[in-house]
Amino acid sequence: MRKTKKFVLGFFLFFLFQNHLAGALQIEKKTSLIPAGEFLMGTEEGTEIERPVHKVLLKEFRISRFEVSNREFETFQPNHTRSASSSCDQCPVTMINWFEASSYCKKKNGRLPSEAEWEKAARGPAGYRYSFGENPDQSKSNFANEFQAGVKTVSSFQPNGFGLYNMSGNVWEWVDDWFSFYAKSKKETLREVKMFNEKILRGGSWYNTAYYINVGMRFKLDPDIKLNSIGFRCAWDIQQ
Repeated sequence: MRKTKKFVLGFFLFFLFQNHLAGALQIEKKTSLIPAGEFLMGTEEGTEIERPVHKVLLKEFRISRFEVSNREFETFQPNHTRSASSSCDQCPVTMINWFEASSYCKKKNGRLPSEAEWEKAARGPAGYRYSFGENPDQSKSNFANEFQAGVKTVSSFQPNGFGLYNMSGNVWEWVDDWFSFYAKSKKETLREVKMFNEKILRGGSWYNTAYYINVGMRFKLDPDIKLNSIGFRCAWDIQQ
């Protein structure tokens, strides 16, 4: 009897380990590893909320190569209503608020990327202004189109240097952070920086001009709001 119980317990633990391993491999397949290190965050091309440009040091992390699609999100929330601007299975999910996006990522054992993580990943290894390079190029991204044009699928266009798709344009993306102004000096602590009640969006959308898809640009919005131009992607910590 004891041997039988040990066998059952051993099989159960093996099954759990295999499931965990399969899940980890699935995450690795659909994500890119962003190495630890410093990068320059912000841009002088924007307004006071994008300045000053400052150095940020990050640990390594993983981030989804693609925006979350309608098909993926609807396995989590089957009653989700698709936007007419983003209606196909492989179109980015939109019409979701920050809380829904955050809950989905947590269900996948991840989280929304921090604002700094998102920007470093979007800039790529070369630190570009746009995810696809230094200059605006409509052949490389979905932006500056008529509103009626709508989104492209999540795997459209070429990925950036980190293997990420549509970090500039297509849809805005929720990130984890509450909005605050960047500290203007090393002496100014986060506690001294005024905090607000809005969450940050990054990346711009299909109908925004090149100004907004610069990866240093920031947009702030009430986390309860849902729009047909807002989606998201998830990030994961690296287990040490």
